[in-house]
Amino acid sequence: MKFDAYALKGRIAPAFLSIIIPIMVFNHFYVSEEFSKFVGEVLGAKLISNLTISGICLMFLSEFGRLLGKNVFEKVFFKDERHMPTTNFMLFNDSTYSEQHKNKIRNKITDDFDTLLPTKEEEDADQDNARIRIVEVMALVRKKLHGNKFLLQHNIEYGAMRNAIGGSVIGVALSLINIVFFNYSTPSELAVTISVITLIIYLSLIALSKYIIVFYGNNYAKILYREYLG
Repeated sequence: MKFDAYALKGRIAPAFLSIIIPIMVFNHFYVSEEFSKFVGEVLGAKLISNLTISGICLMFLSEFGRLLGKNVFEKVFFKDERHMPTTNFMLFNDSTYSEQHKNKIRNKITDDFDTLLPTKEEEDADQDNARIRIVEVMALVRKKLHGNKFLLQHNIEYGAMRNAIGGSVIGVALSLINIVFFNYSTPSELAVTISVITLIIYLSLIALSKYIIVFYGNNYAKILYREYLG
């Protein structure tokens, strides 16, 4: 994995928040019940050194969370990019942009890539194929905007939230394991309380996943078109 801004903020950070914290809870309270020490380690410089998994495992877990976010949640909500906001906004039956603004974008696409987006008649006749054609063109637009700092920032934000939601699936499983373990095997009321809190947080992210992903996806799409025309 390349450790650029996206990798750190969009993959590693979500994995830490949604996967590593339950592991830290298990690691700490299985060894010690001193919550103050736990807080001190979280806030102090010993955080990474006291994790029981290696950096390689962290990268693996972050990638696994990304795969869940992209291949489960994003795929379900956006249907393999065909219903992503960048696609929807260019449809004639979508009201996000005025027809004049869409035509401005379409004309620039024609000039830049010597290709035409589907006409209204083609869209009405076969919307699914029209969506696929728009997806293909949007790949060219994203490539042209590669390195754009404003688009990168919104791509990181979208990726971070999507990956955090994917990681939350793992976080739910780990939190449930902690709750059972610290209820019956090595009783710790504090560990159970923390695990219940993390469980609620992760379940909330999953419950709100469609709203969150669509919200950040819309923001990304608007910035993409703004920067493309700019």
